[in-house]
Amino acid sequence: MSLSAAEARALTRIERALLSRDPRLRSLFSIFTRLTWQEAMPAREQLRRRRRRPRPGVVIAIGLVLALAMVVMGVIVSPQRGCPALRTGSTLVQAAGGGCPAGSSSPSPLR
Repeated sequence: MSLSAAEARALTRIERALLSRDPRLRSLFSIFTRLTWQEAMPAREQLRRRRRRPRPGVVIAIGLVLALAMVVMGVIVSPQRGCPALRTGSTLVQAAGGGCPAGSSSPSPLR
């Protein structure tokens, strides 16, 4: 069983406190250790550390949903660019070669 540094320090403090209150306890601990050093620790006394790790499929699904939401929000929030007449599919403006002049958002007049 491996303990973190904080857990080991806490156990050492507890041990020192117990030994300072009952000096005979050290000899009892050593007898117990000699009698049980070869035995496996009972399952009910073992610590089980459960770290909640998300499943990879869930993480990927959440990532895809967030990416899709960002794309949708970008389309909804961003201003329309380009020539309005060309966006509407006006074949007359496109066929006549009249487009939006550079820096203008309105189509050039037809002649």
